[in-house]
This record gives sequence, C-alpha cells and structure tokens, in this order.
Amino acid sequence: MRRLLILCCVWLCWPALAQTGDGEAGRAPADEASTNFSFVRSLADYVVAPDYTSTQTDEYEILVRTKAGVDAWSQVRLSYSEKMERLKVLAAYTVTPDGVRHDVAPDRIYTQESYSSASAAMYADRKVKVIVFPNLAPGTRLVYRYSTHQVQPYFPGYFSLWESFPRMQQFDQAKVTLTAPADMPMFLHATGMQGGARTVKDGQAHWTWTYRNPTPMEPQPWSVPAWEYSPGITASTFQTWGQLGRAYQVAAGKAAQVTPAIQRQADAITAGIDDRQGQARALYEWVATHIRYVAVYLGNGGLEPNPADAILANRYGDCKDHTVILEALLAAKGIASSPVLIGAGGGPVLPPGVVLGRFNHAITWVPEFGLYLDSTDPYAPFGQLPASDLDAPVVHTADGLVARTPPNDPSRSAYRAISTFDYDDKGNVSGHTQIDSGPTGEIGLRGTFSQLTVQNRQRIEDSIMAGSGLDGQGHLQLRGRADDLEHPFGYAFDFSARDEVDFSTVGGMTLPDMPGADSMRGLYAKAVAPTNLTPFQCNQTLREETYVLRFPDSVPIIAIPRSAHYANAAGRYEVTWTRDGQQITATHRLQLNAMRGPDQRCQPQDYAAFRALYQDVRRGFRGQVLYGDLSTVQTASGASR
Repeated sequence: MRRLLILCCVWLCWPALAQTGDGEAGRAPADEASTNFSFVRSLADYVVAPDYTSTQTDEYEILVRTKAGVDAWSQVRLSYSEKMERLKVLAAYTVTPDGVRHDVAPDRIYTQESYSSASAAMYADRKVKVIVFPNLAPGTRLVYRYSTHQVQPYFPGYFSLWESFPRMQQFDQAKVTLTAPADMPMFLHATGMQGGARTVKDGQAHWTWTYRNPTPMEPQPWSVPAWEYSPGITASTFQTWGQLGRAYQVAAGKAAQVTPAIQRQADAITAGIDDRQGQARALYEWVATHIRYVAVYLGNGGLEPNPADAILANRYGDCKDHTVILEALLAAKGIASSPVLIGAGGGPVLPPGVVLGRFNHAITWVPEFGLYLDSTDPYAPFGQLPASDLDAPVVHTADGLVARTPPNDPSRSAYRAISTFDYDDKGNVSGHTQIDSGPTGEIGLRGTFSQLTVQNRQRIEDSIMAGSGLDGQGHLQLRGRADDLEHPFGYAFDFSARDEVDFSTVGGMTLPDMPGADSMRGLYAKAVAPTNLTPFQCNQTLREETYVLRFPDSVPIIAIPRSAHYANAAGRYEVTWTRDGQQITATHRLQLNAMRGPDQRCQPQDYAAFRALYQDVRRGFRGQVLYGDLSTVQTASGASR
C-alpha cells in the first residue's frame, strides 16, 4: 500500500469548496463527489519462505469519481529492481459505468527504465512497470493485480512489511494476509485494524487483518505523515533497529576499502593541509562537488553499494555510494567514519516495527568531530545538514545506535530580513533588501542561485518586483559564489519604483512588501481552518523583519502605530515602532515554540494557539503610518481645516 499511495497527491483528496444555489458557502451540492476516488478493494497477501525470500500479491479496485481522479489514475507505475525482484502484472482492466469490462491491451503494459537507470548506467537494474488504463471517466472502476517475488532478501534473515491506510482515503474493503514458517521470528504491530490473531497449520503461521473506512477524514491544514495517526500494520523478523543498522554494515562495509587509487586521491585533495578537521572538510567538499548524485532511494536496487574504486572512476553515485567513497577517503587519512541510515524529511518518529521503508537515505557520521555529513547535497557546507536531514531519526550502522540528527532550531534556521524604503516628494521609492536566512536557508539559496544565468536574471528580477507590487526595476546582488562552500553565501536586492505613494494629500500606508524577501504577514492563511484534527510538527523557529521608511522633509508625519506584543503557548510575536525625525523603523519578530518539547509532536488541541498567534501577526501588519498636511483636509461638515 505504501508504494501505491505515492500516486495519491494530497490535493486530489481535498473536497471541493462549493456554494449552494442560494449562495450559502460550505455546503456541497447533493451531486458533488465526496472524494476524487476511493478504494473499493485493497488486498495484500504476503507469503514468506524459510530462506526469507517472499512473494507479495496486491490487488486494487479503485472507483474514479472525478476528472481529477481520472488524471491521477490514467496510468499506474510500479517500480522494482530486476536484481532483487520479479514483478508480474496478473490482471488489469476497467469497468465502465454501464458494466462493460475493458481489459488493458498487452502493449499498454510495458517496462521503462527508471529515472536513476536512465541517468546512470550503474543503476540499470531499476525498472518501472507501467499500466495505461483505457476508457477512464468519472464512474469507472479500474482493477489491477500484480505479484512481486523478492528473490533476494535485503539482509540475511530479514523480512518486513509495512501497510498503512490513510484516514483521509476511503476504503470499502481492505485486507492484509501474512503467511510465514511457524518457527520464524515475527514481530508484529497493528493499529486500528480488525483481526490479527495467529493461527498455525502444517508448520505455517497465518495472520489476517481487515479494515474499512467508508467516511474518510477531510484533509487537515497541518499534519504529520499519515502513517503516524492512521491504521496500519508493521511486521519484521528484526526486533530492534540496531539489528537493521548492523545488517546494513555487513552488506556495505566491504565497499569502502582504501585502495591505491583512493589513497592517491585522498593525498591529492589534502595536499598542504595538516589539520585533521581541515582534511575532513576538504575530502567532504571534494565528494560533494565532484561525485554527481544520482537519486536512488535507499533499498531500491539492493543495499549493497558499489566499490569505492568504481565510484571514483565513474564520478557518480547514489547516497549509499556517497557514504562509501567519503568513508574510504577519510580512512585513507586515518579518520574513522561510518554510514548512518536516516529517515529524511519525515520527522523524528519511528514506526513501532523495524521496517526498512522508514529510512530513505544514507549519510555519514564522523565520530572524531561529532558531525553528520550529507555529501549528496553539493550546496551544504561542511558540518551543516540540509533542512530535510535535521531532526530526523538515524541508525548508526557501525554500532546499531539509534539517534537523532541536530534539531532545526533558530541557531540553524532563523530568518532575518531588513528592507529600506527611501521616498522622494513625488512618491517614488528606491531601496535595498538584505536577507539572512541562516545556515539551513543558505543551503537552499545556493541551490536556487546556482541556476541563475544572464538569460534568466532579468525574468527573476521582474518576478520579484511584480510579487512585491512595485512598478519599477530591481537588481539582484549575490554575496559569494553558490558553489564555494568555504565562504558564506547570500543575496541582496536593490529596487526602485515610480508613483508608489501620493503625498499630495493626507493618507495612511501599511508597511510595503519587502522585495526579494519572504514575509510572515501571510502566515494566517496557513491556519484559516477553525480546527485541526491531526498531530502536526511544531519546531522552534524565529523570524524577524525590519522595515526602515525614510520620508522626504516636505511630508509631515502625523502618527505611527503603537508597539505591541502577544504571547501564548505557541510562541511570542512583537512589533516595535520607532521614529527618528523623518525615519520610521518597524520590526516584527515571531518566535514559535515546540509546545511539547523538541522530541514531541504537537497535538490537535495545540492548533488553536498557533491560529490565534498567526491572527495576532495579521493584525500587527495592519498598522498604518499617517502622513500629510492636516490643514489641507476637508472635515465631515465640508469645511477645510
């Protein structure tokens, strides 16, 4: 099921926002589809052999309800490894609303190279089986059944399954069955499922779980991954995550041998560098910038990486290969390191069962310096992880230790922006925006601006101006080079615009949008729903925006807003206003809390505090600067002052 649900984009599950004929909002017409599609039938059968190979047979029947559902299910793509799996489509057809069955033609079931296979010959065993369904329209049911035979277990003595049934999907019938030798260790965890009792017959243990969800939950504004709060099953022959880590090390450790070629390369990279951490930095930066990363998710195509010599010769590799060549190069200089398995981008929680599917990436641990390194990101400086790697669970393969990467707290992710606006007496403005996005944000900026060219620069600058509502010109100024990891990188934005303010009359102005910066003023739009029914991630974060407005001497400043602050359990927001002659400075500062501690998710009842705080931010940005000559205004009675 976890492979299947990759197809289900979140937006497909959103109910339409509709109005009834009498204009009443929020009530859908009687003929409006409740969802874009639903699972009429979802069946998964696992049979494990004594040698821990297995056969999985999946069958799905999906009712397509809308045009969006048709677009989502017009084809199904099933990824597999020719080296480790044999995938066979057993049936594929549609049933139109008039009851007519249309079988998928044989030439509409075909095999493609995966993206990773197409981009790097080393991973040519990755394939995708594509099923293109005919006669799809709202009301059609599509059915397909396929089997996957795991001809080689990922590790000796290892089998696992992970089935999750998101509460936001409709399931009329779901069933999971598992058969394995009765003497095989099997550690099972099930949540929200019916059944699960173990029976034994003829030396085989059997389990059956069922589930149905005729009324799916509406999508929620904030949510952790669906498996954390949805019904599901995990089964594994490993009892601890440490077993998984050590098993990986057995399979992968041989690849990181220090060969003569590796030694020569390490010596060349570190020539003239005596400091051990400096050597580690140089080796990391060389791998990050010289070994092209080919994105193959952990476990696809097996878990045995390529030898360091082959990676060095080919100059590319997946995450497993990156850890191997970095480990070999470091070892050549006497610096110990080892791979760690990481669940990148999925938050800090591990499922109850030891399932490889929770880990989608591998990075490097260097114990001598207490650092995690991810050389697959060519824009991450030494010692700084990309945002998706932070606050994530890891399993150290050398010793089986279960740990967490550093948190994505304000020391790494604080965002600060300052923008100056200089107005002349005709209402034209010129100014400058300076950004400090913190170490984590800098990685993203490097990736973004690495694509900046003479050809697209003007389009980007025009887009920034248009996004700020300014009619004028802008110019990006880069600080440093995106590919130079030794020095800081950032950018600023200069701008000028015409006729932005009418100073010929008394008026008021809210703070203008910062050209080139991301503002907190729109955060309230992320929490417009009155409630949130699912747990959600709530990290400690800090955002600060400073606006400096300089008015011409000829324009009287009548009043500025009062400073204010608001605080609750979710965090603290404050806005300060100051005036120095014709210069006005306003600073907005928002600090959000990890309400239940850095190791815990926020719960549905915590949403209200964040929503209230975001509304306070919205109100804070409504403050206006009043300007102009009051002697020129007309009173309500019609007389001029």
